[in-house]
Amino acid sequence: MTVEQDGRQVSVKVALAGAADSGKLAMLRAIAARFGYATVREHFIGAMRVHRVEWTEPAILPDGRILNVAIHSLTGQAEYNAAEELLLRGASGIVFVVDVDPAKFQATWDSLMRLSDNTRRNGYDLHEAGLAIQYHRADLYPDFDPQKLDQRLGVPPGLIPRFVSSSKEPDAEGLAFDSVLAQIKAKLAQPD
Repeated sequence: MTVEQDGRQVSVKVALAGAADSGKLAMLRAIAARFGYATVREHFIGAMRVHRVEWTEPAILPDGRILNVAIHSLTGQAEYNAAEELLLRGASGIVFVVDVDPAKFQATWDSLMRLSDNTRRNGYDLHEAGLAIQYHRADLYPDFDPQKLDQRLGVPPGLIPRFVSSSKEPDAEGLAFDSVLAQIKAKLAQPD
Protein backbone atom coordinates (compact mmCIF):
# COMPACT_ATOMS: atom_id res chain seq x y z
CA MET A 1 0.00 0.00 0.00
CA THR A 2 1.42 3.36 -1.02
CA VAL A 3 0.64 6.17 1.36
CA GLU A 4 2.01 9.69 1.28
CA GLN A 5 2.47 11.12 4.75
CA ASP A 6 3.21 14.63 5.89
CA GLY A 7 3.23 14.62 9.68
CA ARG A 8 -0.41 15.03 10.62
CA GLN A 9 -1.78 14.26 7.15
CA VAL A 10 -1.89 11.10 5.09
CA SER A 11 -2.92 10.92 1.42
CA VAL A 12 -4.22 7.82 -0.34
CA LYS A 13 -5.17 7.08 -3.92
CA VAL A 14 -7.99 4.78 -5.02
CA ALA A 15 -8.15 3.61 -8.64
CA LEU A 16 -11.40 2.79 -10.41
CA ALA A 17 -10.35 0.13 -12.91
CA GLY A 18 -12.29 -1.81 -15.51
CA ALA A 19 -13.08 -1.97 -19.20
CA ALA A 20 -14.06 1.11 -21.19
CA ASP A 21 -17.72 2.07 -20.74
CA SER A 22 -18.18 -0.08 -17.64
CA GLY A 23 -19.65 2.75 -15.56
CA LYS A 24 -16.52 4.09 -13.85
CA LEU A 25 -17.24 7.75 -14.63
CA ALA A 26 -20.86 7.44 -13.46
CA MET A 27 -19.60 5.86 -10.26
CA LEU A 28 -16.99 8.59 -9.78
CA ARG A 29 -19.61 11.31 -10.25
CA ALA A 30 -21.95 9.62 -7.77
CA ILE A 31 -19.17 9.41 -5.17
CA ALA A 32 -18.34 13.09 -5.70
CA ALA A 33 -22.02 13.99 -5.30
CA ARG A 34 -22.13 12.22 -1.93
CA PHE A 35 -19.43 14.54 -0.64
CA GLY A 36 -21.03 17.67 -2.07
CA TYR A 37 -17.86 19.75 -2.03
CA ALA A 38 -15.80 17.32 -4.14
CA THR A 39 -15.75 17.97 -7.87
CA VAL A 40 -14.76 15.74 -10.76
CA ARG A 41 -11.71 17.06 -12.57
CA GLU A 42 -10.83 15.97 -16.09
CA HIS A 43 -7.48 15.81 -17.90
CA PHE A 44 -6.58 14.41 -21.31
CA ILE A 45 -3.84 11.99 -22.31
CA GLY A 46 -4.26 11.73 -26.07
CA ALA A 47 -7.82 10.51 -26.71
CA MET A 48 -8.11 9.12 -23.19
CA ARG A 49 -9.59 11.13 -20.35
CA VAL A 50 -8.36 10.92 -16.78
CA HIS A 51 -10.94 11.81 -14.13
CA ARG A 52 -10.24 12.43 -10.48
CA VAL A 53 -11.99 13.52 -7.34
CA GLU A 54 -10.18 14.62 -4.20
CA TRP A 55 -11.33 15.54 -0.72
CA THR A 56 -10.34 15.50 2.92
CA GLU A 57 -12.26 13.03 5.07
CA PRO A 58 -14.40 14.85 7.65
CA ALA A 59 -13.52 12.41 10.45
CA ILE A 60 -9.98 12.36 11.80
CA LEU A 61 -8.22 8.99 11.95
CA PRO A 62 -7.93 7.38 15.41
CA ASP A 63 -4.25 8.37 15.62
CA GLY A 64 -5.14 12.04 15.02
CA ARG A 65 -4.06 12.25 11.38
CA ILE A 66 -6.14 13.85 8.66
CA LEU A 67 -6.94 11.61 5.66
CA ASN A 68 -6.86 13.05 2.14
CA VAL A 69 -8.48 10.83 -0.50
CA ALA A 70 -8.06 10.94 -4.29
CA ILE A 71 -9.97 8.69 -6.69
CA HIS A 72 -8.68 8.30 -10.25
CA SER A 73 -10.31 6.72 -13.29
CA LEU A 74 -9.65 6.45 -17.01
CA THR A 75 -12.41 6.94 -19.57
CA GLY A 76 -12.20 5.75 -23.13
CA GLN A 77 -10.30 2.98 -24.82
CA ALA A 78 -6.77 2.62 -23.50
CA GLU A 79 -4.51 2.86 -26.54
CA TYR A 80 -1.40 2.31 -24.46
CA ASN A 81 -0.93 0.09 -21.44
CA ALA A 82 1.17 2.82 -19.80
CA ALA A 83 -2.00 4.80 -19.00
CA GLU A 84 -3.43 1.89 -17.02
CA GLU A 85 -0.08 1.34 -15.30
CA LEU A 86 -0.07 4.98 -14.20
CA LEU A 87 -3.62 4.66 -12.94
CA LEU A 88 -2.49 1.87 -10.60
CA ARG A 89 0.84 3.37 -9.58
CA GLY A 90 0.70 4.47 -5.96
CA ALA A 91 -2.86 3.23 -5.45
CA SER A 92 -3.77 2.16 -1.93
CA GLY A 93 -7.03 0.65 -3.16
CA ILE A 94 -8.79 -0.50 -6.31
CA VAL A 95 -12.45 -0.84 -7.22
CA PHE A 96 -12.78 -3.05 -10.30
CA VAL A 97 -15.98 -2.03 -12.11
CA VAL A 98 -17.69 -4.60 -14.34
CA ASP A 99 -20.57 -3.93 -16.73
CA VAL A 100 -22.65 -7.10 -16.44
CA ASP A 101 -23.75 -6.99 -20.08
CA PRO A 102 -22.82 -10.49 -21.37
CA ALA A 103 -21.66 -8.92 -24.65
CA LYS A 104 -18.98 -7.03 -22.69
CA PHE A 105 -17.51 -10.06 -20.94
CA GLN A 106 -14.45 -10.28 -23.20
CA ALA A 107 -13.60 -6.62 -22.60
CA THR A 108 -14.01 -7.19 -18.86
CA TRP A 109 -11.80 -10.27 -18.98
CA ASP A 110 -9.12 -8.42 -20.95
CA SER A 111 -9.23 -5.54 -18.46
CA LEU A 112 -8.92 -7.94 -15.52
CA MET A 113 -5.90 -9.61 -17.14
CA ARG A 114 -4.25 -6.21 -17.75
CA LEU A 115 -4.92 -5.29 -14.11
CA SER A 116 -3.24 -8.49 -12.99
CA ASP A 117 -0.29 -8.09 -15.37
CA ASN A 118 0.24 -4.40 -14.55
CA THR A 119 0.21 -4.96 -10.83
CA ARG A 120 2.57 -7.93 -11.02
CA ARG A 121 4.98 -6.25 -13.47
CA ASN A 122 5.24 -3.15 -11.29
CA GLY A 123 5.80 -5.04 -8.04
CA TYR A 124 2.37 -4.11 -6.73
CA ASP A 125 0.80 -6.62 -4.36
CA LEU A 126 -2.99 -6.79 -4.67
CA HIS A 127 -3.10 -8.49 -1.27
CA GLU A 128 -1.77 -5.28 0.29
CA ALA A 129 -4.35 -3.03 -1.35
CA GLY A 130 -7.94 -2.38 -0.45
CA LEU A 131 -9.90 -4.18 -3.14
CA ALA A 132 -13.55 -4.56 -4.18
CA ILE A 133 -15.49 -5.54 -7.29
CA GLN A 134 -18.63 -3.79 -8.41
CA TYR A 135 -20.97 -5.43 -10.88
CA HIS A 136 -22.75 -2.54 -12.58
CA ARG A 137 -26.05 -2.14 -14.46
CA ALA A 138 -27.52 -5.38 -13.09
CA ASP A 139 -31.05 -3.96 -13.38
CA LEU A 140 -30.75 -4.09 -17.19
CA TYR A 141 -30.16 -7.87 -17.19
CA PRO A 142 -32.88 -9.72 -15.23
CA ASP A 143 -31.06 -13.07 -15.57
CA PHE A 144 -27.84 -11.71 -14.07
CA ASP A 145 -26.40 -13.98 -11.38
CA PRO A 146 -23.45 -12.52 -9.43
CA GLN A 147 -22.19 -15.97 -8.37
CA LYS A 148 -22.01 -17.16 -11.98
CA LEU A 149 -20.04 -14.06 -13.00
CA ASP A 150 -17.72 -14.60 -10.02
CA GLN A 151 -17.04 -18.11 -11.34
CA ARG A 152 -16.44 -16.94 -14.92
CA LEU A 153 -13.99 -14.29 -13.71
CA GLY A 154 -12.31 -16.69 -11.28
CA VAL A 155 -13.20 -14.63 -8.20
CA PRO A 156 -12.99 -16.88 -5.13
CA PRO A 157 -16.20 -16.70 -3.06
CA GLY A 158 -15.92 -14.44 -0.04
CA LEU A 159 -12.31 -13.40 -0.69
CA ILE A 160 -12.93 -10.04 -2.37
CA PRO A 161 -15.86 -7.84 -1.36
CA ARG A 162 -18.31 -7.73 -4.25
CA PHE A 163 -21.23 -5.39 -4.74
CA VAL A 164 -23.99 -5.03 -7.33
CA SER A 165 -25.25 -1.69 -8.60
CA SER A 166 -27.97 -0.55 -10.95
CA SER A 167 -27.87 1.90 -13.83
CA LYS A 168 -29.81 4.35 -11.62
CA GLU A 169 -27.46 4.03 -8.62
CA PRO A 170 -24.03 3.63 -10.19
CA ASP A 171 -22.11 3.61 -6.93
CA ALA A 172 -24.60 1.35 -5.08
CA GLU A 173 -24.79 3.95 -2.33
CA GLY A 174 -21.02 3.89 -2.12
CA LEU A 175 -20.74 0.31 -0.94
CA ALA A 176 -17.76 -0.78 -3.08
CA PHE A 177 -15.82 2.43 -2.60
CA ASP A 178 -16.67 2.62 1.11
CA SER A 179 -15.48 -0.98 1.49
CA VAL A 180 -12.12 -0.15 -0.09
CA LEU A 181 -11.75 3.02 1.98
CA ALA A 182 -12.56 1.07 5.17
CA GLN A 183 -9.87 -1.50 4.24
CA ILE A 184 -7.35 1.31 3.73
CA LYS A 185 -8.27 2.92 7.04
CA ALA A 186 -7.89 -0.42 8.84
CA LYS A 187 -4.39 -0.83 7.39
CA LEU A 188 -3.49 2.73 8.38
CA ALA A 189 -4.53 1.93 11.94
CA GLN A 190 -2.13 -1.02 12.14
CA PRO A 191 1.23 -0.31 13.76
CA ASP A 192 4.17 -0.34 11.34
